[in-house]
Amino acid sequence: MTLKLNNTYIKSSFTLMGRNEHNIKLKPDELIDDYYNKEKNVELGEVSYQIESIKGLLKKEKLKETDIDVLISGDLQNQLFASNFSARNFNIPHLGIYSACSTFTEGLIIASLLTEKNIKNVLVTTSSHNLASEKQFRFPIEYGSPRKKVNTFTVTGSVTSLITSTKSNIKVDSITLGKVTDIGYKDANNFGASMAPAAARSIYEHLKETKRKPSYYDLILTGDLGVYGIDILKEYLEKEYKLKVDNIKDAGVLLFNEESGSLIAGGSGPACLPLALFTKILKEKYKKILLVATGSLHSKLSTDIKESIPSIAHVVSLEVIK
Repeated sequence: MTLKLNNTYIKSSFTLMGRNEHNIKLKPDELIDDYYNKEKNVELGEVSYQIESIKGLLKKEKLKETDIDVLISGDLQNQLFASNFSARNFNIPHLGIYSACSTFTEGLIIASLLTEKNIKNVLVTTSSHNLASEKQFRFPIEYGSPRKKVNTFTVTGSVTSLITSTKSNIKVDSITLGKVTDIGYKDANNFGASMAPAAARSIYEHLKETKRKPSYYDLILTGDLGVYGIDILKEYLEKEYKLKVDNIKDAGVLLFNEESGSLIAGGSGPACLPLALFTKILKEKYKKILLVATGSLHSKLSTDIKESIPSIAHVVSLEVIK
């Protein structure tokens, strides 16, 4: 389902990025050099990242908590630990959401629907933490388990963006809600392979429903497919939907690739796509951007009982007025 929007804008953002993700091409508002951030464990460290990104956005825009109508936030920890425990520090109505690594675009969609109904200011916050996620979904880093070549690396960081009905230079043009897609794939090490079909499906449906061609966009920015998943996506689009798409980049690849000195298959996590978007993509010359954040909807439980991996991809179309 695709909806055209009339009155929704991204006004501003505040970005925190971990030291492993940082390179000279990416300019976050704050660089994190401590996985614990002076807290007693990494889980609380991620909570503090969200708090800092929210406070940073408010300070940057000279806003008070009372100026914000709704806070929407999500993360990868069980029961949205980071989001709920950061939200308790703010006197703002809160919606906690989970859509794995597609949480940012789901938050943008919900925020957009609210602003279209005359809600003025909405904050969308996402975060992820490499050590917290590895412990939860795979093995604690201290365990020393070898990584597979196809493993992506969960990004450490947090992003808060201000979605508003007040006009700015970044307009949310339209949104396409993704559908849960499951091709029966079961390898929880290879998110890119499991999520690529969901991304292809959402891109196809967005283009079909808006009657646009891939070339309408200067850039299609996917989230978290990685160096292998992005190739699978291109092949899947061509074979399944007869779409040859050359203007695709993946946020995870922008953060981690061989050019940046990394042999990791790419970045992942709810903070991955927004970090790439706000620290790099929006600072370049793109005017029409299609965000396609992908989410692997598995859990430790589903992996333990040998279930396949359902995935989803939500789409947000942006128009940048330079």
